[in-house]
Amino acid sequence: MIKVLLDENLSEYFAEGLNQLQYPLGDGIEVTSIAKAFHKGIKDEEWIPKWGDLSGIFITQDIRIVTTKQQALLLEKHKIGAFFLKCPKGYGYWHKVELVVKHWPEIVRIIKKNKTPYSFFITPRKIERW
Repeated sequence: MIKVLLDENLSEYFAEGLNQLQYPLGDGIEVTSIAKAFHKGIKDEEWIPKWGDLSGIFITQDIRIVTTKQQALLLEKHKIGAFFLKCPKGYGYWHKVELVVKHWPEIVRIIKKNKTPYSFFITPRKIERW
């Protein structure tokens, strides 16, 4: 089973909905939220090592994680496969939902094809490796 963790900035309700949409495919991918897997407000330095042990796939809008040396090293050390949303200013909740759903088949393909650690940026037009 491959578990995909959605950060708090993408909503635990979106994570649950995406999980429900993914479930009938029966391909072993489960989507959950930080709030469900851990708790709201958990620090990156706390959840990254734990998540790396469980699965290693993460989707967030918090690009700071990959640009902060200490956190980027944690992602690599704990073999996290990370997807970062690069949204234009003014993108609201539904824009983010649309962005992830639009690219979801490609996200799943990347997850299945690539060995962690890795980082990709999800933009409105494409997914590109960091």
